[in-house]
Amino acid sequence: MYLDDFLKTQAGKEFTKLNKESCTYNFLYKYWRDQLFERIMRLFVWENTYDEITNKGVPPKEIEMRLVLRGHCGIAKYKGDITAFFGNFYGPTKYYDEWTGYTVHCPVYSGTKRIGRDIVVVNNNSLRNPTYNLVHHYATMLGHTETTLINALINVRDSGGVPVVATEKQKQSIIEYQNNVFNGKYGVVTDIGNLGIEYMGTDKKTNQDVMDIMEVREKLIKSFYSDIGVRSAFEKRNNTVMAEVEADTSLLLLNLSDMIHQREKACEQVNAMFGTDWSVHVAEEIDYGTENERVQFDTSTEIHSNNAEDDNYVELQ
Repeated sequence: MYLDDFLKTQAGKEFTKLNKESCTYNFLYKYWRDQLFERIMRLFVWENTYDEITNKGVPPKEIEMRLVLRGHCGIAKYKGDITAFFGNFYGPTKYYDEWTGYTVHCPVYSGTKRIGRDIVVVNNNSLRNPTYNLVHHYATMLGHTETTLINALINVRDSGGVPVVATEKQKQSIIEYQNNVFNGKYGVVTDIGNLGIEYMGTDKKTNQDVMDIMEVREKLIKSFYSDIGVRSAFEKRNNTVMAEVEADTSLLLLNLSDMIHQREKACEQVNAMFGTDWSVHVAEEIDYGTENERVQFDTSTEIHSNNAEDDNYVELQ
């Protein structure tokens, strides 16, 4: 098998080190942080911002990355080429959240720009809030949820309490036994010296059913999409009445419309200032209020599916 051969190489051995670590919260948090960050980065599609042949302009990911992480992004020229910058505001006006200047910085340049004269500031939303806080929030909950799920699956193999030992030999024996349990093998505890090993505390098995934990995981992913304005595949049309769909669609539009509005406004300003033809739109795979046809994210399989059947719809008068 290809993977067996690859994992024997030096590069492959780095993957095998993650075997047991991948069941810890620290690993699962990082996994979900990266996954959710990537999904948010794909919400919007920018057109005509970058020419791959000439390597001129701004790659769309550079714009979205700054908007997600900081809530705003500066677009200005550097050595004749339009560039996306991280930056900070300066020059207060009569409002606390409005400024006249923007301090830009990148690995090869830093400087000050006047907003509206030589730089356009793109906002993630009208309050310039970054989306990364949302990513962190759900990555934390999903990391804990999957850690609980893994523990539930493993602990049903051994429902004893927490082992307390008196010697180093007993400690090593317990570690070997727990490794066997983790890997689904038979194992025994060797109590050298007949000193006894005590199990303290309550039963390690969780009170939550495994399927209940799986449902929590799925609902958290659905909730993440809803918070950014995307409808998920958990919302089945044949189980939803028309009034619920209309109310839900309004909330989804409220969440996402502000973000797309700020990006469209920035495109107009960039085009006016630099003579470009930038445009932006919500990714076609995303459903945030489309009539008749619903393009949905299947959060369990990551396969997009269309569901436009209304036969079982119930309309409330």
